[in-house]
Amino acid sequence: MVTVRAVHGDITQQRVDAIVNAANRAMRGGGGVDGAIHRAGGPAILDDCIARFPHGLQTGDAGWTTAGSLTAQWVVHTVGPNHAAGERDRALLESCYRRALEVADELGARSVAFPLISAGIYAWPLNDAIDAAVTTIARTPTRVDEVRLVSFSPDTHRRVQAQTLRLFPPATAPDSVGRLFEADPTPWGLRGDTYLWLVLRAEFATTPRPGDARELEAMIRAVADAIVGHSLAHADDALYVVEFDPGHGMSAGSVLPSWWNDRGIPFLIDRFHEARAT
Repeated sequence: MVTVRAVHGDITQQRVDAIVNAANRAMRGGGGVDGAIHRAGGPAILDDCIARFPHGLQTGDAGWTTAGSLTAQWVVHTVGPNHAAGERDRALLESCYRRALEVADELGARSVAFPLISAGIYAWPLNDAIDAAVTTIARTPTRVDEVRLVSFSPDTHRRVQAQTLRLFPPATAPDSVGRLFEADPTPWGLRGDTYLWLVLRAEFATTPRPGDARELEAMIRAVADAIVGHSLAHADDALYVVEFDPGHGMSAGSVLPSWWNDRGIPFLIDRFHEARAT
């Protein structure tokens, strides 16, 4: 099964088999990610684009070239829809991810780094662009082992990370704090609470459990407060966390402090005591 993770950094520096380029239909280089990949890879990429794609590439399709001077072996080029120019069929955006993975399979690539396609100058709404990336990769059969969703902006990375954890939570180590999050509490709070739960699970995936419940609570609260930007213990109203909002309707992105104080953290403390007793 493919492993998907969000990465904050420069896509041209990723040590993977294939880097995905958000190209334009002409396939002759451009701005943004496209320009960065051509600059970092050198003229060999453009030469291969001219040879392989004399008439360019259609929106939603993908094809490959050499990676030139990049550490990757191949560049998989895909053309995203230009939302700003009226290309607003999400099926075209989903096709970019699906076709890129199909091309990667044809090449035998086992690790692939994607940018967030169409979310730059093509102005696809950010939350929907992230949702299209994560859900399409999750639905696409592939022999690729590792997918990285690479964001240069730290704010975008936090949003991508939250949505990636929704469908691709990391494994938790035995006797870790993260393992306490394996069982879901009922009832849940607001939609943002489920995202905060998953982010905390990932943050503590390999953190050894402390010696007592008070230390555990302090650890969880400190990290949770840093993520939401407010003290859960000293807030009454719901807190909106933009990176937890995938655009799915009412309460999306909202974290309820009272739920964490009355239900979430007590549930984790109970799990802690149960784990120590077994």
